[in-house]
Amino acid sequence: MTTVVYGRDRVDSTVVRLDHSAPSAWRIWYVAPVDAYGRLIISNEKLTYQYEASTNTVFSDEWSASAPPLAESIDAARVEHNYRIEAGPSTTVAGRAAHGISLTSKYSGVLVGRLWVDDQTDLILRRESYHADGSIASKSSFDNVRVVKSLPKELFDLSIPQGMRLVPGATFGKTATDDASLASSLPFAIVRPESLPNGFTLDHDSVSLHDGVQTLQIVYDDGLRDFSLFENATARLPTFEGVTPKKMDVGGTDAYAADFGGETLVTWNAGKLNLTLVGDLTAKELAAIGASIKQ
Repeated sequence: MTTVVYGRDRVDSTVVRLDHSAPSAWRIWYVAPVDAYGRLIISNEKLTYQYEASTNTVFSDEWSASAPPLAESIDAARVEHNYRIEAGPSTTVAGRAAHGISLTSKYSGVLVGRLWVDDQTDLILRRESYHADGSIASKSSFDNVRVVKSLPKELFDLSIPQGMRLVPGATFGKTATDDASLASSLPFAIVRPESLPNGFTLDHDSVSLHDGVQTLQIVYDDGLRDFSLFENATARLPTFEGVTPKKMDVGGTDAYAADFGGETLVTWNAGKLNLTLVGDLTAKELAAIGASIKQ
């Protein structure tokens, strides 16, 4: 499977071999880029190990951080509610008969994505997403597909080889169960946007600790696209490594915008808070959301 992400000034691509045994066993072996060659990820969707042979290290991560784009689930009901779905002509992807589907926002009329679905298995063989200006944001596609009755269980063995050490991977926020416990766990008052783009609703809140800083993440989505609002009490802007941010205005406050890996980031300080919006939207759309946040 090949995945390409188009940034404003760079293109990143990965190539992996993917083995899957239904319902939840995965094995992902990286072929490219060069610095990822040989990386191996094995998961049962509850436990995920990332094997790095070059450092004799096994990282324990969450499946959501490792799942390949074509393995991500789609909320069909929400997509149907927010997008106009149009069937395209029959075609061939990875040597298999498929049909195309175009997904256009019912609110903006913008083409957001296309899917190519296997006629026999309903597997998504190819997926493309687009920026608001119509340019391609990312694409993922199987290069070839082989359907078998079974795979050896050893392929999906979650064990630690001799000589390798297991360490925790990235730290992910814990999803909040209710507003009261969420508010009591934070040293600052939570702020939320009063205006959202059409079709977007709250998905979940989570709290995590990064470099000793307690950070709230609020995630909104519309079934295909999403954006997050990050809040912390540092009043410090995030670093922009390898990217030159552009200055802009958010509700009368100086802010900075940049593109990271096909997603847009807009950040500013509001009193003692740093607020950062990241997502599949334009800087102008994120600025409008930010301007609706009242303290």
